[in-house]
Amino acid sequence: MAARVGTPVAAGLLGALLFLSLTQGMANGPLLGFLAPLPLMMAGLWGGRAAAAIAVGTGMAAVTGFEGVAFGLSFLAMACLPSLVVSERALLWRQEADGGITWYPAGRVLAALTTASGLLFLTVAALLPPHADGIRGWMAETLSNTLAALGGTVPDANREAVVQALAGVLPAVAMGGWLTMALVNAMAAQALLRRMKRNRRPSPDYLGLDLPDWMAGVLVGTATAGILLPGDTGYVAANLAALMLVPFGALGVASTHRYLAKRPGATFGLIMLYGTLALVLVWVLIPAAALGFVTYLYRRRPKAGDKEESDGSHSA
Repeated sequence: MAARVGTPVAAGLLGALLFLSLTQGMANGPLLGFLAPLPLMMAGLWGGRAAAAIAVGTGMAAVTGFEGVAFGLSFLAMACLPSLVVSERALLWRQEADGGITWYPAGRVLAALTTASGLLFLTVAALLPPHADGIRGWMAETLSNTLAALGGTVPDANREAVVQALAGVLPAVAMGGWLTMALVNAMAAQALLRRMKRNRRPSPDYLGLDLPDWMAGVLVGTATAGILLPGDTGYVAANLAALMLVPFGALGVASTHRYLAKRPGATFGLIMLYGTLALVLVWVLIPAAALGFVTYLYRRRPKAGDKEESDGSHSA
């Protein structure tokens, strides 16, 4: 019983420590902060919802007590929310007629994380103070003030152009970064638990990634609205469409991996693939997402009984 409580408490404290490295001016603070969800996800994937709740509560209390409520809420959004989503979704399972167990697929976990990222953006957008130029205007003003505070980092002559360019995509960059962080930490948490022989579920078939149909509809719908609608509605829709490039990009990468793995010189091809992703992720995201969307369109449709993997699911 002590281990059941002590382990998630320790995980929560470690997650808080990693997050707080961002506030201490450490050279490796961004990397450590990026890993803040990792111990929380490990606790949840190991011990289920209760362990995830304990880890999250402990981490929240530590960050809030050390840095205040504002940082506690940041920790909640950055580390706790993705950890709770992964812990709740990834441990769902369904028993088949033959007695076998089907675990919640990776594509639907990715869909849940994408939804959480989008809802987080919509919540923040709704809470922003009014601005004469709407949400984009608020983003531009905030960026301009930030660049001004950085002094000579950006020349005054170029600042306005930089601000306007970044303001248009800032929410998409933030959401995409959040989602990428969640995915990397979730995969790492599962891999570490498997290596330690503490995994509750088998590792998903990442290369067989499949996205639910509604995601294609959201991508097309938000992209269309972003082009046609003015003001805040179009701005929000365009950034949500950009967010949807991440899961379809992941599908494109999985398809490319499967193709390269069957070719001569597969190792070299895979090194080039992931090396390119690591170096210029933003530039390859659009073609990867286009490939993922084509893969989705031409994929063989699932059987009627597989439409909803969550039907009859239980929590592990």
